[in-house]
Amino acid sequence: MADDIAEIKNRLDIVEVISEYVRLKQSGTNWKGLCPFHNEKTPSFMVSKDKQIWHCFGCSEGGDIFSFIQKVEGLEFTEALRLLAHKAGVTLSTANRQEASQRNRILDICQTAATFWHELLLNNPNAKHAREYLEKRQVNTETTKTFQLGFAPNDWEVTSKFLRDKGFSDQEIFLAGLTVKKDRGAGFYDRFRNRITFPINNQHGNPIGFSARTLDPNETGAKYINTPQTLAYNKSQVLFNLDRAKQEIKNQKLAVIVEGQMDAVSAWQAGTHNVIASSGTALTEEQVLLLKRFTDTVAIAFDADAAGQSAAMRGFDVALANELNVRVIVLPEGKDPDECIKKNPDQWFTAIKEAKSIMDYYFDRSKNNYDITKVEDKKIIGRTLLPVIGKIGNAIEQTHWLQRLGELLSVSENVLRETLNKTKTTPPTSAAPTSSMPVPETRSRPARLAEQLLALLFTHPKHLHRAAERLAEEVIPDEQLRGLYRAVLSYYNNDIAKKTADFDFESFQTKISDPVAKQRAVALILLAEKDFFDFDADTIEHEVETIITYLLKDYYTQQLRVLESRIKAAESGKQRDQVEALTQEFSAVLAKLKILNQ
Repeated sequence: MADDIAEIKNRLDIVEVISEYVRLKQSGTNWKGLCPFHNEKTPSFMVSKDKQIWHCFGCSEGGDIFSFIQKVEGLEFTEALRLLAHKAGVTLSTANRQEASQRNRILDICQTAATFWHELLLNNPNAKHAREYLEKRQVNTETTKTFQLGFAPNDWEVTSKFLRDKGFSDQEIFLAGLTVKKDRGAGFYDRFRNRITFPINNQHGNPIGFSARTLDPNETGAKYINTPQTLAYNKSQVLFNLDRAKQEIKNQKLAVIVEGQMDAVSAWQAGTHNVIASSGTALTEEQVLLLKRFTDTVAIAFDADAAGQSAAMRGFDVALANELNVRVIVLPEGKDPDECIKKNPDQWFTAIKEAKSIMDYYFDRSKNNYDITKVEDKKIIGRTLLPVIGKIGNAIEQTHWLQRLGELLSVSENVLRETLNKTKTTPPTSAAPTSSMPVPETRSRPARLAEQLLALLFTHPKHLHRAAERLAEEVIPDEQLRGLYRAVLSYYNNDIAKKTADFDFESFQTKISDPVAKQRAVALILLAEKDFFDFDADTIEHEVETIITYLLKDYYTQQLRVLESRIKAAESGKQRDQVEALTQEFSAVLAKLKILNQ
């Protein structure tokens, strides 16, 4: 690849390439123009012909010819490499061609599937219940067409057979994430069945993956399932509806962020055309950096349930650390954006207009919920707000809020800053060993179970599909273990040529960049060899199922504890709507737990 990059740079003139996007004028030995990545009236975007680099002194973006094409076209590096190779007349090495070709086939498969499912939804008699569901959710035909919503039939192979008839192989369909390997024997079955499909597009409007909602009222699994990570799709790097919303985000200098696809669809239909969705997870750093290409300000409206609030809080931290201006859209108690829009759209637009800055939101909550004349309440406010202030990336802004907190609590800024620094630098307890491996005695039961599960999956990979279908990654309690779980599923799903029985741990290790995580993976292999060496196949299968069940039980039990605490708080505050919404959520989680206990 290095040779390809060097050859492309030798053949192309960066000034000529950038001139296709920016009107450049010579200024001494360099070239100058208006930056394409932020609004400006005086040119601060400079290009060096000699050094073959570019830099904007207004927004501090810069790089070489590849980084410019990536940023201006919204491409991954391999895509930019392929585009510039074509422009330069360079034939890429075999590995690069194969990866680019495989990615293009995935894009073709996703587009074909999206069109197929969309036509079924609009016209097929068997999709009547899907159309009725959307009608019940007040999604009109125009919106259905705008988002290319679809219907995946309630059949194990209709979609894959259709795609094979269109010339795609089983391997390609699997690598696109649309099929799942069968539990026993050869072959595959369709991943999405009896579901409304939401195509997830890249910035250019091309489907790269899907989220799909079940239409089965008796479904005991997840309501929404998603395409696994592929060469084309990485959930942490994509924002639903950004392809349609990016221009309006630029125009309004604001992105409205909701949690789920249906929230985004409803908001768009109501006229909020700068809305995007994080697809049910907290904002990631990759998503925040993507957003910063279009705006410096976001207004976040996550669902009122515990998971939504938790995702919102984590998203705030990432956004603040990357110096985004964050506002909070405060909705009526117990309502998510979709429900608010359906019942009272004016209330939704007012909430956006009156969105508070994240810090004002936190300060108002603290003043309303606590008595600042009491020392204990002051301590609670400090414990709540100092970590948030500590996440702010800009030093001037951080100082401003420390001063505000000092005024609120009648405490000097120096005391608060000293406390903040202690929370950042406090080492583990004095008995902590120097090893980077976790201390066994301090691990929680869910963490120990997750370690055992990963150890079994590393050594008995035939059970990977079972874990992938039953266990969402957020159930894994430890961030590092969660990363290893995600990595092993991605490694397995992205290489159909590897039979699970031939899982190559050495090869898998090369996919782990963090040396501490790599060390932990090795430790888990040793754990499996120590604890499970004499288990037969049936015992291993039973152990995997048992661990997954216990992990889910612990996860749901913890959710119930959180919800119970929130219900009590809402009851004491006489927030009847909030109590009702939380009670319903409590009942739903309790029902899942009861199923596991049967």
